[in-house]
Amino acid sequence: MQDSAFVRLQLLPLFQGISKEELLRMLERAKFNFVTAEPGEILFESTTAATQLVYILSGTVTATRMYPDGLQVVETFDAPMLFQPECLFGPNPTWRHTLVATTDVQMLLISKQDTLNHLMDFLTFRLALLNYLCGATDKEQAFLLQRVETTLTGKLLNYLSRRVTTMSGKKIFKVSMKSLAMRLATSRLAVSNCLRDLERTGALHVGRETITVNDFHQLRAPN
Repeated sequence: MQDSAFVRLQLLPLFQGISKEELLRMLERAKFNFVTAEPGEILFESTTAATQLVYILSGTVTATRMYPDGLQVVETFDAPMLFQPECLFGPNPTWRHTLVATTDVQMLLISKQDTLNHLMDFLTFRLALLNYLCGATDKEQAFLLQRVETTLTGKLLNYLSRRVTTMSGKKIFKVSMKSLAMRLATSRLAVSNCLRDLERTGALHVGRETITVNDFHQLRAPN
């Protein structure tokens, strides 16, 4: 493997801080599968077994999740990224999203078996994975500890933000005004007016049964 490839691996989450010598030992023990995908190709589907670590090395992907209340969320992610390693563990190790390539994509796949039987023997990798999983847990706890919103705008933003993987990147929420009003215990007109006020700030766009947010960091209640 060329030196540039080692440097590229050392920049990926879970491999940062790992020396070239350690990476060589990892490559000797675990199989690193480098694969490509074409635009429109389904990389994996929700509710199917999560059996490998998935790194998106180049390109852009969309992740779609359907929630029990009928809300569908489509998120766009750019490489490089490690996609939800927490899905590999727990009582129900399945993917929560359907991942689709929107451009030519290059991925690194490492089986769960190789991760547990070989990569976890390396202390730096093990600590990095535990740190990632703890961060995911902290995020879930932070949502539970959020203050109770009293305004409709606050309730709406809380409802949407709790259903995305990250705050960055483009998000498309596919939901009807009627369904959204039911979830927020208000009227369709009130939800429509609230969304129009937010749309005027430029932080989101409202379409036919869709809400598009380009960056949640910019999404704030209007003054």
